[in-house]
This record gives sequence, structure tokens and C-alpha cells, in this order.
Amino acid sequence: MTNKPILIIGLHRSGTTWLAKILSLPREVKYISEPFNPNTGLKSFTRWMIYINNNNGDKYFSDIEKLFRFRGDLHFTLPNIKYLANRFWPGQKRILMKGIGGAVFSTNWLVEKFDMQVVAIMRHPAAFYASLKRLNWRFDFDNLLSQSDLMADYLEPFRQLMEKKNMSFSEEAAVLWLCVNYVLDKYIGSHPECIFKRHEDLSLNPIEEFRDIYNKLGLNFNAKIEQQINKFSNSGNKAEAEKNKAVELKRNSQAIVKNWKKHVSSEEIKIIKDITGELALKYYPENDW
Repeated sequence: MTNKPILIIGLHRSGTTWLAKILSLPREVKYISEPFNPNTGLKSFTRWMIYINNNNGDKYFSDIEKLFRFRGDLHFTLPNIKYLANRFWPGQKRILMKGIGGAVFSTNWLVEKFDMQVVAIMRHPAAFYASLKRLNWRFDFDNLLSQSDLMADYLEPFRQLMEKKNMSFSEEAAVLWLCVNYVLDKYIGSHPECIFKRHEDLSLNPIEEFRDIYNKLGLNFNAKIEQQINKFSNSGNKAEAEKNKAVELKRNSQAIVKNWKKHVSSEEIKIIKDITGELALKYYPENDW
């Protein structure tokens, strides 16, 4: 049985919180949410989607390493307090870290330094946009363009897309989806040990898909876990999330898969499809649109 830390990676609004919630159900799993989030995570992270590599890793290594000992200079939030309190409790502990956005860029470094087991998730680009649209969450591409190593190592092919002035909301979401999932696709392709799931597959068949993840992580999947998954995903839950509520975990997971079609116009779908191109079609063929 492995005790490796678990790293969840994926774009925000792609099911990372739901995935983390289900994987943190076992008593031994201790969950730290988004330590690289400049608003709620480690105080050393002051920008969104920081790319950590060997050139800047010394700046962040010590702060991240402390998290594995249930220490660290985190923003004062209740989840962070609960996480840090784990150092006072006896028993087996296995850390589960959810890292959105920049953690996708930094996965190679994180795995090399901390020997983590990676679970990756991806969501349909139009569904991703619909979720952003509901919350009116926009993105400033200067967060990516200002990182010379990130541009040189991964994102230079998308510079022109990111620098376009007056992008529509759908264009912005599509470019962001493309940039992050381009890097995610590269990681998945070069690391067959990575556990990868589409959000849609987890939603349509949560019991079997989560059982598969549990088995690959060496976690015990039992009747209690199955009961909790049903609680969070069954058809009796509502399909629509509240307009301004960012996290609502108890949903009708099967209905969510196509729910985005109610909120995205045919013109927006075309824009998103044109920008995300072959990468989106690799994971979401024509019949998924």
C-alpha cells in the first residue's frame, strides 16, 4: 500500500473540487485545497497560475515542503486551520493536494521534488465556459504572458491568441482552456502512470469511475464510500447550480454533462470549437458538441 501524496490537477471549473471531496473521504486522507491560490493559499504565491520549475523552485520549495508536515504560512481560512491541525492527531496520514491552473504547469517539478501520485481531470471547453459565464469569472492573460519560462517552455504558440485585444468572454475562456489543457495533454501523454479522467465520465458513471481511481491510488473503496458518492451525485439532486454560488457539490451529475447547452449559444459554441481545435476534438469528438 502506497502512502504517496496525491496531486489533483486540472483547470478550475472542471470538477477538481468534487474530485477532491470524494478522494478525501477516507479517514487517512488529509486534504489541502489550492495552496497555490494567491487569495487563500500560501502567502508566497501572489499571482495566479505560477509556473514552478528548476529556475524558480528554490523560492517556493520550503513553503510547499512544510505543507507535507502540516505546517506552512497559509492565509487564515477555516479549511487551512483544519488542515494544519492534522499534525496534532495520531494515525496514518496521506496528503491530498488540489492544485488548479498553475499546478498543471508545475506538475513535473512537484512530482520530482515530492514524489506525488497525479490525478488529472478535464472538462468540455463549452461546459467550462458555461461555468465561468454563470459566475462572471474573467481572466487576465498577463498572468501567463509575464512568465518568460512558461511562455518559452509551453505557451509561445498561443501568444497571439492571448494578446488579442477586446476578446469576447467565450474567446477568453476558449484560449484559457487551450493553454492549460495543452500542457495537461503533454503531461498525460508522457506519463502513463498519471490517472486521467474526463469530468463527463465521472459524472455519467461516478461509482465505477471513482472505484477505478481508488484502486489505482491504493485507497479502500467500500460501501460507505459508495454511499457518499451516491449522495453527492444522484438524480434526486438539482442539476442547476445557483447563479452566484461557486461550489455546490450535491448535484445531479448525469444532468450536468449536457446542461451547458442551455447556456451557450450556437455562435459561442463555434467560437470555442474554432479556438480549441484539434486538442478539444481529441478528447471531445463531434458527437460531444
